[in-house]
Amino acid sequence: MKKCIRSEKGEIFLDTDRDAWLYLAPRGGDAGGAFARGKDLYLHEQEGLPDAYYIHSWSMDPGEEELLQTITLLSAEEFLELRGLVLNVYPEQRGSQVLRSYGYGIAEEF
Repeated sequence: MKKCIRSEKGEIFLDTDRDAWLYLAPRGGDAGGAFARGKDLYLHEQEGLPDAYYIHSWSMDPGEEELLQTITLLSAEEFLELRGLVLNVYPEQRGSQVLRSYGYGIAEEF
C-alpha cells in the first residue's frame, strides 16, 4: 500500500513494500478467523526528511479498506511495548525504561 504525506521539509512517500517493517501482525485463516485483521508498524527513512513511523491497518475481508496512519515516535514505542517489544531508537532518552524499572508498566501511568 502507498500513500503520500507532506512535511515541512517536503513530500514523504510511504510504501509498505519498500519501507522497513518493525512489527508485522499475525496473519492467517479466512475473513472470519482469528487473524483476519491486524496492524503493522513501519518506518520510512529518507535522507533530508524526518523519519516517519506509520501503522498499516489491514483486513483479509475484501469489503474492508486498508489504512496508513502516521504516528509519533512515542506512539511507535507504545505500540511495540503493548506487544512486549522495545524500540530503542534514542538510547539516551530512557524515560520510560527508568519508570518501568520503578514498577510503572503502561503509558497511562506516566
